[in-house]
Amino acid sequence: MRLAKPLNWGLAVLALVSSAATLAAGKCDRLIATGSANNPPFIWRDAQNGKRLIGANVDLLEQLVAKLGVKVELLHTGDAKKALEEVRSGRVDILLDTPLQAERLGELDFVHPAITQLETFAWVRNEPGFLYSSPADLADRRGIRTADGPVEEPVAEGLPLAKTMRQALKQLRKGEVDFVLHERYSALARLDRAALEQVQRLTPAVAQRGMHLAISHDSACNDPWLRGQLALQMTELQAAGVPERLLVDNLALWKQQRLAREASTQK
Repeated sequence: MRLAKPLNWGLAVLALVSSAATLAAGKCDRLIATGSANNPPFIWRDAQNGKRLIGANVDLLEQLVAKLGVKVELLHTGDAKKALEEVRSGRVDILLDTPLQAERLGELDFVHPAITQLETFAWVRNEPGFLYSSPADLADRRGIRTADGPVEEPVAEGLPLAKTMRQALKQLRKGEVDFVLHERYSALARLDRAALEQVQRLTPAVAQRGMHLAISHDSACNDPWLRGQLALQMTELQAAGVPERLLVDNLALWKQQRLAREASTQK
């Protein structure tokens, strides 16, 4: 009989601890995520299933939440603007591919550290004669920006807009422009080997900013526990070099799918 009270007390404490752990684990067991559907190698629509999003950022999010007991549902919502609107509204919890922008801080919580650094370079013809040591050297040159890059850099404002990197590169080869502004990984994804051999990127980069995961302020899943756990897991994965490896792997996957598409259209 003497052991009954300590035993009951111990069970009560265990129940309280278990209850606290459950509360700490957040409000939901499923996260809905989206991003730009045409942003390789970060995110793109799977060639085998047009409703499915794949890419380096998708793989990274799945690794981030693997230890949290939370499931992830990837939702194809359209281009970058549509993806942002779905997250801002709270209909979708997480945006997979966004630069940190001050005007978004009232709508989104950005996960730190960044997934990667987006570096926008000036791409020029692969020939001598273009002297460059800083972005200021581009001031008197004819440039063009592209609509299919992952971010819209302020430095590109005022430049003519090409719909695609390939279209811009065509103008570059013809001598209609002196340089093309485009993000490094996106350019590597969108240009084949022959095209890459015709251009070179000027260093240093014209602009650089981090690409982040971001959680909607209106998401029912947004709480201190989730934000803290995502930051912790991101820090550990960054230290292990995981995001960079995923980018390299998905760049190769994107190129394989692109070659397969091109081969099928030629039949």
